Amino acid sequence: FLAMSTPPRRRSRRLASASAAAPSPDTPPPARLLDLPTELLVRALSRCDPADIARVAAVSLLFHASLALEGIRLWAQERGFELPAQPEGESCAVRWLCFAALLCESNPPARVAAGEHHSVFIVGEGRLSS
Repeated sequence: FLAMSTPPRRRSRRLASASAAAPSPDTPPPARLLDLPTELLVRALSRCDPADIARVAAVSLLFHASLALEGIRLWAQERGFELPAQPEGESCAVRWLCFAALLCESNPPARVAAGEHHSVFIVGEGRLSS
């Protein structure tokens, strides 16, 4: 088995010398994620599904306290879902909102149209039912 393994790759000299060079005094420091505007971070989070937003909330207290809450609310708003209020016994707003969002996503609201003599429904799969 050991004889079959490939030897580790060597770093090219060009890469090694570039990484060892000191940064120029004119070069700005690398941007950090938390240096981005909060609105941008919330908008980016709202593009994730509720389970991923819950994972982001577990990363740090900052993500949990504000970004995840606003991200899940924006996620629901963009999809036309109305999230229920947090129950009195539930201690974690992020957990509750992510759970409610997953329920909304798995049970989309039915659309209805009615006339004087007939009603038409569009079911969750997009089929017309009358």
